[in-house]
Amino acid sequence: MNFQKKALLTVVAAGLFGSLQAVAQDAQSGVKDLEAGRYTKAIQTFQGLATSAPSAENYFYLGYAQLKSGNPDAAKQAFEKGVAADPKNQLNNVGLGGVALAKKDGATAKTLIDNALKETKNKDIGVLLRAGEVYTMFRKPEEGMSDPAEAIRILTIADERDKKNENADIEMALGDAYTLKNDGGNAVTKYENALSIRPNDAEAKYKIGNTFLRAKNYAEAQKFYAEAIAADPEFAPTYEDLAEAFFGSRAYKNASKNMDLYIQKSQTTDVNKLLRSAQFDFLAGDNMRAIQKLDQLKGKVNNPVIQRIYGWAYSGSGKYNEAIQSLTTFIQSAPDKVIYDDYKYLGRAYAQLGTPEGDSLALVNLEKAAPLDTTENLYREIGKTLQGAKKYDAAATAWKKAIALDTAKATTNDYFQLGMSNYVQGSRVGRDSTMLMNGDTAAIRQAKEKYYAAADSAFLKVNQITPEWSPGYYFRASANYFSDTKGAMATGEPVPLYEKYLEVSNKEIATDAAKKEANKRYMMTAYKFLSSYYANKNDAVKSREYLTKAAELDPNDKDVQNALNPPAQPAAKPAAKPAAKKPAGKATK
Repeated sequence: MNFQKKALLTVVAAGLFGSLQAVAQDAQSGVKDLEAGRYTKAIQTFQGLATSAPSAENYFYLGYAQLKSGNPDAAKQAFEKGVAADPKNQLNNVGLGGVALAKKDGATAKTLIDNALKETKNKDIGVLLRAGEVYTMFRKPEEGMSDPAEAIRILTIADERDKKNENADIEMALGDAYTLKNDGGNAVTKYENALSIRPNDAEAKYKIGNTFLRAKNYAEAQKFYAEAIAADPEFAPTYEDLAEAFFGSRAYKNASKNMDLYIQKSQTTDVNKLLRSAQFDFLAGDNMRAIQKLDQLKGKVNNPVIQRIYGWAYSGSGKYNEAIQSLTTFIQSAPDKVIYDDYKYLGRAYAQLGTPEGDSLALVNLEKAAPLDTTENLYREIGKTLQGAKKYDAAATAWKKAIALDTAKATTNDYFQLGMSNYVQGSRVGRDSTMLMNGDTAAIRQAKEKYYAAADSAFLKVNQITPEWSPGYYFRASANYFSDTKGAMATGEPVPLYEKYLEVSNKEIATDAAKKEANKRYMMTAYKFLSSYYANKNDAVKSREYLTKAAELDPNDKDVQNALNPPAQPAAKPAAKPAAKKPAGKATK
């Protein structure tokens, strides 16, 4: 928002010319502070002016600064004093219309603004301009009402009155109105018109950046914000929205840095902006700095969101019990403000407690967050947590959801973990106390086939995504081995898979010798299976070939050595000679 400095500086002040000149300089300083978002300083300046030179104009700008700073009640008092000082000056009636918009009283606002325009017969460009501006002052619904269409209607009249097309403020205000209508093309055109009148204007460049920020074109927004800063490094609003642009592109350290610059240059005491700064510190990984900022706000903030940021920062700094306490307090006290991030960080804090109850509550909260989180795939965390708890069936479901959430970005690891969850679950069927199935062998066989088939499908996807990664082939071969109800030795279904595993594994070792030790265990299993399979097929040559390779890989494997070189059987002992018969004794008499 730029101000018509010429109109502002025509203040009526009693006293000498020197005093009038000082008042004008103070007014100009106040305008610069207001344009730069330094509302507290601007209000102080205009309060001084309203006291020393109580004109309708000075009361208007005091009220305008208070309205922009979010204090409509104080603004109303200033505007009413302005009306009393000069009932014919309609600026303050427009200001009162702005107060009504802040209080979401559209009917009263329209009456006040329409009457001001009527009294000036739509000829006072200053009144037309301010009327258009107040209809676009509130960018967020919680701040107040806006009516961009009415703003455009009024500002178009002002533009027509500007015969020489030399009023950049009208073009800026029109740009604001089109921005609120989400008409970025016309908004940029109007801001460019303002630049043609007032070249290198920081605010115009800043507002062009805002149109790109609204469109989530963060890179282009950052470009125009940089130009705005180059034009005027003291124009504070640029730093705030540049921080938001960096936040949108996940450059959190830059977001934190620029939010700090905004606070420094604007001298804001707005609690919501200070909380946002602490949030950016947390996202930038500086949890302790975030906590320090929050500590400074204690007792000054009647906003439950402070507990949210505390919880997030405590979670990030390893203070899990404090995180749980803060986030639980926030969720209970402000359920309408809860977002998925609150459940995410609460779940992560519970997961770090290392207790069954903590693990259970971690899953409850992560599952609340997962469907809504578009920045992180929380189903992966859920899957890992369930695997750690040996709940492999539920883990498989979580990994399926992780893949379904964004199939185009599903990774090798997503499919591998899905496969392993089903693979391990299949191995537990009929063995684990919870999966005995009353000893029903048919049911056990059917369940095993289901899990191993699901594992096979997942590992096949691993092979397709990462064909030069050996574990995918090994576990697919093993899944086929265990699911083959007719007997793997008879059907040979795992054979080509184990052979492919060995081919890829040997390539890995050729590239990185350290892989030999890492792969040895699985390679030995593959060699032994293939040797046994070919022996079963009476192919002694092929069988021995795989045994020889196994022996080369692990010369100390006794089973392989015994198969290659069976120990000699001990020689049979000669048959024992029968004992010699005793000679018959002489007969006695």
